[in-house]
Amino acid sequence: MPGKLYLFDGTAIFYRGYYGIDVTLTNSKGEPTNALFGTARMLSKFTRERMKNGDYAIFAFDRKELTKRHVAYESYKATREAMPDALVAQLKDVPELVEAFGIKFLSIAGIEADDIVATAAKKYRDKVDEVLVITGDKDLLQLVDDKVHILRFVTGLTDLDLYDREKVLSRYELEPERLHALLSLAGDSSDNIPGVPGIGIKTAQKLLKEYGDIEGIYANIRKLSPGLRKKLIDGRSSLELSMELVKLLDNEDLNIELDDIKYEGFRKNDLRKIFLKLEFSSMMNEFNLTDKADDSFAEIDGYRLVKSENELERLFEKLVSNPIFAIDLETSSLDPHCAKIVGVSISIDEGSGYYIPIAHESDGWQADRDYVLKNLKKLLEDRSTKIIGQNLKFDYSVLAVNGIHPVVPDFDTMLAAYLLSPDAKRFNLDELAMKFLGYKTIKFEDLMKKNQLGDDFTKVPLEEAARYSVEDADISLRLSSVLRKKIYEQELEEIFRKVELALIPVLADLELNGVYFDVPSLKNLSEKYGKILDKILEELFDLTGEQFNPNSPSQVGKVLFERLGLTPSKKTKGGSYSTSADALEEIADEHPAVQKLLDYRKYQKLKSTYLDSLPELVNKVTGRIHTSYHQTGTGTGRLSSSNPNMQNLPIRDEEGKEIRKCVIPQKKGWKIVSADYSQIELRILAHLSQDKQLLDAFKNDKDVHSLTASNLYGIKESEVSEEQRRIGKMINFSIIYGISSYGLASRLRIPTNVAEEMISNYFKAFPEVRAFIRDTISEAKEKCFVRTMFGRKREIPQFKTKNRNVIQEGERIAINTPIQGTAADIMKMAMIKIYNLLKEKEMESFAILQVHDEMVYEAPEKEIEKLKEILKEGMSEVVELSVPLDIEISVGDYWC
Repeated sequence: MPGKLYLFDGTAIFYRGYYGIDVTLTNSKGEPTNALFGTARMLSKFTRERMKNGDYAIFAFDRKELTKRHVAYESYKATREAMPDALVAQLKDVPELVEAFGIKFLSIAGIEADDIVATAAKKYRDKVDEVLVITGDKDLLQLVDDKVHILRFVTGLTDLDLYDREKVLSRYELEPERLHALLSLAGDSSDNIPGVPGIGIKTAQKLLKEYGDIEGIYANIRKLSPGLRKKLIDGRSSLELSMELVKLLDNEDLNIELDDIKYEGFRKNDLRKIFLKLEFSSMMNEFNLTDKADDSFAEIDGYRLVKSENELERLFEKLVSNPIFAIDLETSSLDPHCAKIVGVSISIDEGSGYYIPIAHESDGWQADRDYVLKNLKKLLEDRSTKIIGQNLKFDYSVLAVNGIHPVVPDFDTMLAAYLLSPDAKRFNLDELAMKFLGYKTIKFEDLMKKNQLGDDFTKVPLEEAARYSVEDADISLRLSSVLRKKIYEQELEEIFRKVELALIPVLADLELNGVYFDVPSLKNLSEKYGKILDKILEELFDLTGEQFNPNSPSQVGKVLFERLGLTPSKKTKGGSYSTSADALEEIADEHPAVQKLLDYRKYQKLKSTYLDSLPELVNKVTGRIHTSYHQTGTGTGRLSSSNPNMQNLPIRDEEGKEIRKCVIPQKKGWKIVSADYSQIELRILAHLSQDKQLLDAFKNDKDVHSLTASNLYGIKESEVSEEQRRIGKMINFSIIYGISSYGLASRLRIPTNVAEEMISNYFKAFPEVRAFIRDTISEAKEKCFVRTMFGRKREIPQFKTKNRNVIQEGERIAINTPIQGTAADIMKMAMIKIYNLLKEKEMESFAILQVHDEMVYEAPEKEIEKLKEILKEGMSEVVELSVPLDIEISVGDYWC
């Protein structure tokens, strides 16, 4: 069988990939990859679902050189916008990507992709079973006949409509051979083809249906209305030019034969190479381009199960002489306080490693736990040891519970990957192995499912446990080699080593310490809020005149906007009334029921999220609640927390303060000590901008919010009211977050023009802030990234598009990241310094919480004054800015 010929309009596919896929898709170097990913998805669909070996394929692509149409008409395509920089940057990889799929990439100087397609269709149509053209361009519909069909984009890149003669006739009311006349008459604004001025598609269709072709139209021109007749006469020369421009050139020299474009399947090694380069881990998996299959659990060369005391002794001797290795612990639980160490994996050289079994339910030899821990302690606490791993915070926590406090690690692959791409979503080992190594790891769930063990690792057979666990250590070691180079190239070594790696033992300790809650008080508060909720509901139903489910958006929308007739501020994507908090706050003044609904939601969230949930999270071993802190949760570098998320507690509200009062010391005679940075982000703004007024305000301990308000309203600081100060405060922080006048107007519920005037007055008062913001955005647009004071980097691919809304998002990131990110760096450095000072001075006091710009400690009364000195040294003196870094310290019987 001759097979089919697939002709890809590559330029159209490449452009569609760029505009159809989020421009923020980049690799770890910050290089845009969205158009390439879209192209790969399209080619994947065809090579996997349609094309067969023995078919033929060409991927036709435009060149930058002028074509015959440009020579004929200087303004041809002149109205098209220049190719976006982010698209230009991806051009170099298109040929390699296409050829790796086993498809001929064809780009010829002076010949457009359309003409390559047209020539190939004509040249080979009689030598194949069918010609399929993949495009979004209607011009190519001229090619359709009984053997040439068009697959045209509908939505996205893989939703396609098949155009045969009947479909063309149905869509355009004309046969394919008359589309040339249709397009010549109507012109095409996208390619700047003039057509006949004043004649559009509908008129052109009507004329061609009635008179057959262009010659027929002009032969019967006297039958037309005077206006239409004049347009055709005046536009004759324009029409003739358009006919030349629209005509597909089907006799070009392609310099290829049919055998040159035969499809024989994708080229595995080449595809793997380009996917690794572009970091398309999902497509690596899709094409099974990995080193190992995840269903292979057998022992492999280089992976060793330690089977005797002699082997174990030799391993530790080897580790002493080779103190650079990757380590991974297997445990019986994710809770460090009750987790048994089931086994330990260590990899010294890539491709090899050892598994030390300790607590498996097995008849096979297992190591003595105390012996292993004793040797690990000696090894891991040695300053010369260089520890490598993935998400080492967990391993450090488990080791700490077992009396081992390792040195700061040399490399953590999860944190390295995060620093390289802080806005990425996943940093697990499976993802990183696929992304950077093209390696498909054995997944924990697959291992457990195969053995039908639930999640109990102690029951995994020793050989399979070794295969699985050593792989984790080995892959961590391999990844460290790849990522270490990238960290160096991106100039991230200092922030990586001095901040993120140094923070690992600090956070491990913080999580292990946990928080002690007065559980009876939480339960009493829950009952109190339950009664408040009942009362709010009763009042809400009285105000609305009916009972409804306040948790149902549809019922709430019906009551507010249909029964009460309130004006909805916005709608959801699905067209329903929006009842989000933001939407309701905008109409809170229209009816008292709206505020009641907001009150209900506030109390319900506090009750369900904290008061009812916290008692359930008390650890049975410690009697405390142990939140998890995440170094990879935000793009700016700020820590996040979960289970529970203590950073979402409405700290300043009265209700939030009531919950804070439930945080108390576990020991009698101890106190809760809180240290909070005072306006750290505004102080960083003063330092970075060197604004004279801001510098003076912070150096002389002035109220910066009153200062801002006085400038906004043109009054003395002493005359500023509380409400004016509140607005000054909101504008101060709004500037940091790059808020627009519309956003400020929404927050303050004032007209947009008033908000614009406020922002203008702010910048008049603080001109150096305006200059700093302007210069920061300008530099960010040039480089497409920003850095904090300490080198943390964040790519801003939003600047690589021409979409104004997306660019504005990039501008907000450019303003906020250097400020909030620097604040995050300072807080992390302070945590590290305080942690080391407390150890150095052998203090009993210990950290229990980190919330935004605040650190919270439990301390015996005898250490309070000393702890205050350490907090001041650790937080205020950790870095030197142009303004003092003030902290507010509070001491009490609860978190106040």
